[in-house]
Amino acid sequence: MKKFLFILMFASGVYAQKEVFNVQHYCVDVKPFKKGQCDISGNEYSFVFLDTQKKELTFFFTNTKLKYKITESHIEQPNPNFTWYNLVNEKGNMEMRINKQKTKIEFIDATNHIYLKVGRSTKFE
Repeated sequence: MKKFLFILMFASGVYAQKEVFNVQHYCVDVKPFKKGQCDISGNEYSFVFLDTQKKELTFFFTNTKLKYKITESHIEQPNPNFTWYNLVNEKGNMEMRINKQKTKIEFIDATNHIYLKVGRSTKFE
């Protein structure tokens, strides 16, 4: 019975396109950028919802909700350890990258860089 439930849960997870990332720690580097410096950091309640099928991303960052449309995604040949996403919303464009292990997410725009350490992602339907 346990095997059956495991297979059923695994099969439903394979077809799901939505992922939820639980943010364990964040670091915001505000322009002028200094590598490795956090102007703002913490571990407040934050989540990233990624829906590749609908091409949507929602980022609950502390008490702010940011919604983006995914316009493009790709893996660069020189560094295949990251998947890049081009994002757009009413405030402008942003780039996001997620490492292959899905433990680090970075949001990059002209005025700040947000580095996230995330817990294990979960898929949902």
